[in-house]
Amino acid sequence: MTWPHEDVAALNAFYGDPRGRNGKVNPIWFAKNTCLWHPPYPLFYSGDPREPMEHLEVHVKAKDAFDTAFKDVLATLGHDYIVAHRLNVTGGLFCYRLERGGSRLSVHSWAIAIDIDPQHNPFPHPYSGPPMVDLKFAQILQKHGFCWRGASGDIDPMHFQLAHH
Repeated sequence: MTWPHEDVAALNAFYGDPRGRNGKVNPIWFAKNTCLWHPPYPLFYSGDPREPMEHLEVHVKAKDAFDTAFKDVLATLGHDYIVAHRLNVTGGLFCYRLERGGSRLSVHSWAIAIDIDPQHNPFPHPYSGPPMVDLKFAQILQKHGFCWRGASGDIDPMHFQLAHH
């Protein structure tokens, strides 16, 4: 699949417009355009890592890409590697909000972006190698069409999205 650019007009044209009233997601858009994604290995929320997340909300157009990429991560790297490199820790996927420090919607608002291990991949901080996000993991997601915001000196190394930067 060819993913759109991350500008709002392109995202709305491809994924639909999530904007609702009073700073909330449009409930009709949400019901029509999101579904539950069950990760192929347990993911833990970085804010409360005690219980695995059974599912995350993802855009229906992005679900297969998430499923295929994360299954490839599991098959290629294995569960022990995933845990050892904190690739099972997430800051979440869908979150209707503005970009941090910005005035436009975050790409998370379209349910097409996931943050991996925010504690070790802080924003704003360019990728500087271990112990930040594992490069093998990043390469697998990139192979499946994800844009890694940690590439090329970007300051959001935890962030992977199905939209071009």
